[in-house]
Amino acid sequence: MLSAGAGRPAPFNLVIFDCDGVLVDSEVISCSTLVNVLARHGLERTLPWVLTRYLGRPASAVTDDYMRLSGQPLPAAFVHDWRAELFDRFARDLLAIPGIRAAVEALPVPYCVASSSDGERIAFMLRKTALWDLFDGRVFSTTMVRHGKPAPDLFLLAAATMGIPPAQCLVIEDSVSGIAAAKAAGMAAWGFTGGSHFSVVDRTQDLLAAGADGILSAIAELPASLARLEAKA
Repeated sequence: MLSAGAGRPAPFNLVIFDCDGVLVDSEVISCSTLVNVLARHGLERTLPWVLTRYLGRPASAVTDDYMRLSGQPLPAAFVHDWRAELFDRFARDLLAIPGIRAAVEALPVPYCVASSSDGERIAFMLRKTALWDLFDGRVFSTTMVRHGKPAPDLFLLAAATMGIPPAQCLVIEDSVSGIAAAKAAGMAAWGFTGGSHFSVVDRTQDLLAAGADGILSAIAELPASLARLEAKA
């Protein structure tokens, strides 16, 4: 159910979804893969550490961090090794967030996805989970803007392209950086805690501290939550 946060008037005229951890249950896969790759290149880190540090952030945050933490240049094979293992794991194990298709299809307003992943990865994940038909032509990637989350640039681009003022947008995010980006963009933001990574590191309170206007624990409840807000408006 939706737990109330600071509150926000309804209605909304655009729902902007994050991808990883909101549309697809990818975060444990991607972060455990990163743990493996970091270890092969000399940095031993735990899954909770990686989840806490990199959730919702672009790949450049990882590569910049590697060079700072290791004191070494980025190995030539780092990005290739990481991406190859990641896509292999996605092909085997990636699933959609339970209930996401029905929830998206039931939305009474336009929607899109704005993700810190690159376009190729977003398309791969959405095709693997049979969600691509819902989002084809509605995808905004971090590679489209100069500054990724927690900067507001990506969400502002999505809203402008979809033709909706930021104040009429609702962002569904699972990461602190995503919530911060949405609030910096002047949008409402609901934290989503239904991904499997919340059983590893529960950051619900961090989402609220970052400014989340509410917490959605099951994506299937999104249409009804929006309908209740519409009825109260």
